[in-house]
Amino acid sequence: MKKIITMVGASIFENYFEKNDDKTIKNYYDVLKEKREKDWDNEKARREGVEKAVRRWIQCEYDKKDVSAEIKSLLKLQEELKEDFEIYFLCSDTIVSRLVGEIIKDILPDTIKSLNIQLKVISGLQIWDRKEFNAGMSNLIREIYNIAGGYWDNVIINITGGYKATIPYLTILAQINRCPIYYIFEETDALIKIPIIPIDIKWSIFENNEKFFFELEKNQIKEIDEKLKIDPDITSLLEFADNLYNLNPLGVALWERYKSNFEFFYLSEEVKNYLERNPERKRIFEKSVCELKRRLKENPAHPDLNHSLKNINLPEGFKTFKHKEEDLQVRILYKDERYNTVYGSVEISVYVGLIAIGSEVHNAESEYVETFEKQREKIKNLETYEFYKIKKEV
Repeated sequence: MKKIITMVGASIFENYFEKNDDKTIKNYYDVLKEKREKDWDNEKARREGVEKAVRRWIQCEYDKKDVSAEIKSLLKLQEELKEDFEIYFLCSDTIVSRLVGEIIKDILPDTIKSLNIQLKVISGLQIWDRKEFNAGMSNLIREIYNIAGGYWDNVIINITGGYKATIPYLTILAQINRCPIYYIFEETDALIKIPIIPIDIKWSIFENNEKFFFELEKNQIKEIDEKLKIDPDITSLLEFADNLYNLNPLGVALWERYKSNFEFFYLSEEVKNYLERNPERKRIFEKSVCELKRRLKENPAHPDLNHSLKNINLPEGFKTFKHKEEDLQVRILYKDERYNTVYGSVEISVYVGLIAIGSEVHNAESEYVETFEKQREKIKNLETYEFYKIKKEV
């Protein structure tokens, strides 16, 4: 089943007014098209007046594909691909776009069967404020990454509707993730697929500056330090305002793509030394901490994430992960911190303080607990932890 990400514009209203000379509804619409989505409830009377008029017109239209560019393109895509769809309507931060999305979401099942249809308003995505547009564009990119979930083979981006200003960013997003992107000329039935081209991104920019990008993601906006020399390649991914900077939409798209290849952690000196002494344990360690992070994301209340240990006073915020990997018992003393990014997602930082694997867990009277107790003071200072990344398995 294909996930069809469809931007939502206002063509349904343009088509309505081409065939209907209704001055009252036109006046209502002219007011609504200047309003943000936050005014949805305040504009109930005008909104409902426009909606009722448009819905009456749609009922009288024999060929529903001509109602809007979004419907026309989706029908053409299904004809071309011959697959079932999950459809994600992404609306701008306006009353008009949300209203179009609500109407199309309601009438589409009568035209295309067996659909899972979802609608999302993208905060900040509007064209009146350039700075806020960039924030909205970042929110849009992050939402698309959330929908893809790391699997781009079944994702298609439909740019027929929505703001034209989003097209360059969405095209780049599609290219770096090798994701098909389509649009249709509303005056014709021609469905256009933008081909994937063999582009090469300079990923070393992110590899060599991982800490910088993570700090920027956490702090969202940073103040320019006169002593800080920013690489020209990095500045192309940043937006500057006075003495502040943050990631621009292109930076968000590329940084999210880079991150999707790895899981990131912070390791204490004790864990680093452990892995150096026991290189044969590295695979077990990496699989275990990846499972730890997966559970923190998907089931944070799972009891194995907070395994009780006797006769130990854990450092503040630290917990013990109880796990079994390849028939070996694993215990990890860790601390997790959640933070909100500038584009609205919640990310998790995992600090791995101590670890015991295999016979270290099952030795006489669980001596590993005593070892954890003796080393507890050494792992309290998170600022001493070092960055560690694990490439995801394909």
